[in-house]
Amino acid sequence: MIRQLVLLTGIACGMAVLPAQASDKHLFSADILSKFCNSPHGAPYDDGVCAGYITAIADVLLREPDMANRLCVPRNLSTSDFSKLVTRHIARHPDDKTLPASNVIRAALLTAFPC
Repeated sequence: MIRQLVLLTGIACGMAVLPAQASDKHLFSADILSKFCNSPHGAPYDDGVCAGYITAIADVLLREPDMANRLCVPRNLSTSDFSKLVTRHIARHPDDKTLPASNVIRAALLTAFPC
């Protein structure tokens, strides 16, 4: 458990640095997220980036005041459920792979859990 927390904390710290390096391209597109989520190695780091990023974006979305009446996510969803939901959405909408991952996560959740 402590190893997972350290891993996720490291990922979060590393991702927090990304926007400072951003140019006109999205550094964390849906395509990049999809590659982490569908890693053929099943590496703990890749799984952690996938689940951690999706869960963090979902957490932020659920706290937005305008989302309270638009997004009704069941409380019993696991990080694995979130990852599967988003990776399925990306697979079904290949044209969205160039969009920011956060936008695609928002669309996946709104499609799956409208109020």
